[in-house]
Amino acid sequence: MRALLPEQIGVYATRLTHPAPKVEDRLLHYITHIADSIRSYGPMRLAAFGCGCTGSSYIVGAQHEDELTAAAEAERKVPVVTAAQSIRLALGKMGAQRITLVSPYPEALAESGYAYWRSAGIEVLHTLRVDERLADTHNIYELTSEDARQALERVVKENVDCVVVSGTGMPTLGALRQLGTTTGLPIISSNLCLAWALLSRAAPELAPPLPTGLIGTKP
Repeated sequence: MRALLPEQIGVYATRLTHPAPKVEDRLLHYITHIADSIRSYGPMRLAAFGCGCTGSSYIVGAQHEDELTAAAEAERKVPVVTAAQSIRLALGKMGAQRITLVSPYPEALAESGYAYWRSAGIEVLHTLRVDERLADTHNIYELTSEDARQALERVVKENVDCVVVSGTGMPTLGALRQLGTTTGLPIISSNLCLAWALLSRAAPELAPPLPTGLIGTKP
């Protein structure tokens, strides 16, 4: 977020935690307790709050996700957007309906992601899991932007409007900067879209028309 957003925008983070051993239980807790996450900032006045956990959205589905974020926004009086909602907004702005989806998830969560996008009216024509050995989301944080780059070089791009890299725990900015102008297709990621959606709410006059406008703006 700090690398993507303008310097005049303050960036503050809180960590999503839950002791459940089952990944689905952890993800469900994160998105059903968004208001608690916002409350952790105390009296700080936030311009917007982003939930950077795409997997949580995949667990509850797009319709319930919208209901949960709307409820948190109404309770805490601050704009709320998730990474998955941000991708949906970006795809809508781009007029993209057919995608290749790259994700770092374990198989079951990846399948939930495919179902999420199809239920949102997006055609997932091609998919790629970055590391098929992953069995838990915790291991995603050990992936690097080089892992994302290698995955993007392997994806199938035929007959799609856009390549979507899902998963906020996997660094992608370096890969997007390297490959964004070489594939012939727009490439967007969870973090890129979330930064763009947050900027659009906090300071719309600073936001580019599309999230790809944030790539390469800073060293």
